[in-house]
Amino acid sequence: MSLLHIADLTEGELATSREIADFYHIPPEILGKVLQVLSKENMLISIKGVKGGYKLGRPLDDIVFGNVIEALEGPIHITPCTCKNYVCEQEPQCNIKEPVFHFQDQLLKFIYGLSLGSFRTMQDAGAP
Repeated sequence: MSLLHIADLTEGELATSREIADFYHIPPEILGKVLQVLSKENMLISIKGVKGGYKLGRPLDDIVFGNVIEALEGPIHITPCTCKNYVCEQEPQCNIKEPVFHFQDQLLKFIYGLSLGSFRTMQDAGAP
């Protein structure tokens, strides 16, 4: 939400974490940490100082939804068994392994195929 909010600003305008937190009713401490992570990943640029704030680090079309999720939450796995080096004692008799791995692959393709710019297109089209 913060990235799209910042993208709506006029050229040269900056958004403060307080402004975004107030607008979306998000605890400022949590939002501050999120914005720091997004800045570290170069999705945002943090401008220090009295008139400081945040601006996009790159266009929305160049920011992939999967990268945002991974930056904030870590690697995307629907179950622990889709993680590398995970040892599951159920694996020899698991009857859902192949469908789960297929779903994991499809999920990653979908999430990493979405730019935040596409969120605009969906929003404009009235997608639920």
